[in-house]
Amino acid sequence: MSDDFLFIIHGYDADLAPCLTVHKSNSNNFEHIALRNKALTLVLDKSKRYCTGWHDLATAKSSPCPDSTELPEKFSQCRHCQNKTGFNPAFYNASSVSPQQQARNAQPHFLYLAHFAPGVVKVGISWANRGLRRLLDQGARSCLVIKTYPTATVARQYEAKISSLPGIAETLQAKTKQAFFAQTYDEKVGAKELIAARQRLINECGITPETNEPQFLDSHYLADACLNKPIMLDAPKISGRCLGMIGSTIICIQNEQQFGLCVSGLAGYRLKISDVEELNEHTPQQASLF
Repeated sequence: MSDDFLFIIHGYDADLAPCLTVHKSNSNNFEHIALRNKALTLVLDKSKRYCTGWHDLATAKSSPCPDSTELPEKFSQCRHCQNKTGFNPAFYNASSVSPQQQARNAQPHFLYLAHFAPGVVKVGISWANRGLRRLLDQGARSCLVIKTYPTATVARQYEAKISSLPGIAETLQAKTKQAFFAQTYDEKVGAKELIAARQRLINECGITPETNEPQFLDSHYLADACLNKPIMLDAPKISGRCLGMIGSTIICIQNEQQFGLCVSGLAGYRLKISDVEELNEHTPQQASLF
């Protein structure tokens, strides 16, 4: 089996299992491809980039670009679809806010702390209806929901205040997160550091949090498998038995070695999916002497 699609976005389905959203030519709908426990080869063609379509914030329905617009490399949405969507995650820095964004911002949003590695804690906010999917999209290994607020504006005020605290980040680059894959993640350490960070919010920001416990997220990513120092691939291709995905990084195993491919920034490129395994091409890793 081999199919050609347009890659739209990575994400997590209603059961919080990793999947890729794709579009097949001449179809009016998007498809969701589950990843876990499948022998596959994924190849992205970066020669041309196309619009990924638009998303209706009111109905949560996504639609293909009506013109299949070809775009410059640095864009994944045409102006028409971007305006129809009307979403800006950094709305608080924008000179104007679309009616769609205003309606979304008026709905409940929660404030959270995400943990990625020892000493690495990030603060963020999410539309409440997305639940854990916002944390999974980012690849957080553990998280702690601090509080749900009536609007995004209120939640953002606390996010900005917390991000000014030493040791709590507001953003993390994908390559930074991938570097942590070489370490063994300890969920007990993660829970301890999240609880300590929450106490800082109480002491230093005057926040009264809800009574929530830290959540360990790895089972959503790889099910029963464990992450084991994957080799990150540079070429937009990965093959093997797919274990799942952590954030935007697809994890496959081949010849007892795990490999990773980050698909963040690859939306809008053509994607070929085959159930025939091919050898992963990569730079040989230097073996440790100790």
